[in-house]
Amino acid sequence: MRAIFALAALSLLSATVGAAAQDVARTNDRHLVPKFDPVGRTPLDAAPVPQAPAPRPVYLKTKKPLNEIAQYDAKASAACRARDFGQFEQLRGKVTADGKTYGAAAVGSDLLADHPNVGARPPAIYLFEHQGMSGCRVWKLRPTELRAAGY
Repeated sequence: MRAIFALAALSLLSATVGAAAQDVARTNDRHLVPKFDPVGRTPLDAAPVPQAPAPRPVYLKTKKPLNEIAQYDAKASAACRARDFGQFEQLRGKVTADGKTYGAAAVGSDLLADHPNVGARPPAIYLFEHQGMSGCRVWKLRPTELRAAGY
């Protein structure tokens, strides 16, 4: 029993001496200097480079109401409600009509997630109202407005 007690006391004493040896105040100052890095600063250490936001295409700005510049597309609206047709990023492309802004995407662009049975042939621009909701409505820009917008 005495041997176990002596062994425990000895291990406790060695633990406190080991902790004192690792104290920062007793460490050699050369050990605290960072090591030489031949590569230099890593990209994680570098300051972040500000990125310019991606340009947002504005297809058309007009004071006319929506029903004068576009026609309602029932087939595309049903597909939008089923989440088979829509924009990849809402309001990335825009059309402003009568003071309201609508999400827009041109056929053939990377903004439109189109179903093969719904999409039209280029040039065509779809306008989205309440995308991602059960009341999603899709409008197709009229050809006369496409020509006015330069398409």
